[in-house]
Amino acid sequence: MAFHYGVALPGGFTGVDVFFVISGFLITQQLAAEIAAGSFSILGFYDRRVRRIVPALLVMLTVTLFAGKLLLMPGDYKALGMSAATSAFGISNFFFLNHTGYFDRSADLMPLLHTWSLAVEEQFYVVWPPLLLLMAAGRRRIDTAAIIGAIVIVGFGASLVWLDVDPKAAFFMAAPRAWELAIGALLVFLPPLPRRLAGASVVGLLLVIVGFFQIRASSFPGFAALLPCIGAALVVWPKQQPAGVDRWLGFLSPIGLISYSLYLWHWPIWVLFRIYNNGGEPRVREAVALAAASMIIAFLSWRFVERPFRKRLLPSAQTVRAGLLACLVVYCGALYIESADGLPARISAKAYSMRSLDAMWEWPCPRYGQLRELQQSAYCFFGKPWTEAKRKALIWGDSHAQHFAPIVEAATKDQQDAFLLYGSCPAVWGGHVARNDPLDPGYAGLCRLQRENAIKLLTDDPEIKLVILASAWPYFPGLASKDNTISSNDPVDWIEAGLTDLIDSTSLPGRTFIIVGSVPQFGTDPTSCAFADSNLLRAPCRPIQDRSKALEGTKRTDRMILKISSERRGVRAVIPSAPLCADAICTKSLDGEFLYRDAGHLRRNLPDATKRHLADIIGLTSALAEAPAAPD
Repeated sequence: MAFHYGVALPGGFTGVDVFFVISGFLITQQLAAEIAAGSFSILGFYDRRVRRIVPALLVMLTVTLFAGKLLLMPGDYKALGMSAATSAFGISNFFFLNHTGYFDRSADLMPLLHTWSLAVEEQFYVVWPPLLLLMAAGRRRIDTAAIIGAIVIVGFGASLVWLDVDPKAAFFMAAPRAWELAIGALLVFLPPLPRRLAGASVVGLLLVIVGFFQIRASSFPGFAALLPCIGAALVVWPKQQPAGVDRWLGFLSPIGLISYSLYLWHWPIWVLFRIYNNGGEPRVREAVALAAASMIIAFLSWRFVERPFRKRLLPSAQTVRAGLLACLVVYCGALYIESADGLPARISAKAYSMRSLDAMWEWPCPRYGQLRELQQSAYCFFGKPWTEAKRKALIWGDSHAQHFAPIVEAATKDQQDAFLLYGSCPAVWGGHVARNDPLDPGYAGLCRLQRENAIKLLTDDPEIKLVILASAWPYFPGLASKDNTISSNDPVDWIEAGLTDLIDSTSLPGRTFIIVGSVPQFGTDPTSCAFADSNLLRAPCRPIQDRSKALEGTKRTDRMILKISSERRGVRAVIPSAPLCADAICTKSLDGEFLYRDAGHLRRNLPDATKRHLADIIGLTSALAEAPAAPD
């Protein structure tokens, strides 16, 4: 909770791993006792789990859905509906695995993101009871411990491989996390620690605390997960004589009583307030008030929801059926919200074009096609047909090339040119400069291949008279790595070297390069303030980033682009940040249309007239006009 609420604990997210170890121990301890006594019942286990988990979860989901109706734009409300539906049946980790990417809403503004760990826990409940029965029934405790120990070792090794292949899945999925739960389970079958090792709890607490301050998300889970897991295991491991620290931990039991409800409520309270606050981070006094509110609501949830349902009122079969039916009711309600596109009738007609991230990114590419030089991948073409055009143009880059493509199309609608929107990688990556993305191990290889294919296309086809390079340049210096052919230690020089090397190797007589700089980049998403008249419950907007801050990120790479254009013939620079930030506050609206999709991208569903006006303002229209004309 402290980590989520902004306390300086970089590794505070490892509290989840501590939770997995404790949970594996507690659940296995109960199941092992029943198996040993011959009273084990799958139905009885699920009866207890339903009464423990479902009522408080469904109340939180229902309240969050109602709050979302007041606060969220349709696209975000639609996503909330699907996340609530998957949360109701313990599979939300799959949803968040697939909806926390570059073009999705920022993960820290998803009200139900925290339920991924509960989903892992619930999936553990499905698999573990019958598996433990198979391993433990009729076996000595030491033999069962050996089997579970093997599961821990194999599972940990598999998680390391998983982290290399698919880091996001290694974080969100149950299988790569199973070894953490198994560590807790292993403790049940090991002998209690002798009196001379009672101080293991102190060591364990220190390991957990070190993890809170030292572990970083970029290298997690992997080997870093051993720190909180071993630390938690040393605290939980039964001891012949508890140490003083074990008794001190007992003073936390009041928080322990409400911990499940506190887990459920603290995150949506924080996120929903941020959404009400137009995405802004709460001030210190607001964060303290939200923490207090979370504790109070958690207590009320424990007192009036958890406690009554902890009592067994129905036979096990009826309890399980009632729990599944209640989950189904919430599931259907949440799915209705998703199927109704987030109930767009809630917002004003003026806000409708900005109803979702997907809507703001809509741009119907006129046609898709393939080129032999690009190894049969399908890319977007617009303007005249590629094989018939008098002049061909290549637009190459990442998502920033994708948001400029509709502006280029609008600005050249009456011309005889053919345009190819190429690549998912910026042109700078793949030569002497690379980006090794820890979340996508194959990214560097993909960029290298795309660059090689584009160079072949540009070399083989001299009719490509115009190359437009557009990317998120301000972020590249912090992401780049270089080979030993580049001597400079300044990452901006590395980006310049990657661009100039490309230009020099593909320049031909009559070919022009236009390098388009980034639009002003905002520290927080400015679109929230475009919803002031959308009929949603939102606070008045605080001033959004002024000119100096918005240009802080772009000025070094803008200078680099201008330098390249001044030193090389046939290279022109378009610097959008200069005209868009000519005043004290950078322009975010034009012709009554809000320009941005998020903190760094333009909307692609702007009206054509606004796109043409924007192209004129930033100098793109004149740069296109100065490029070599098509032959008669």
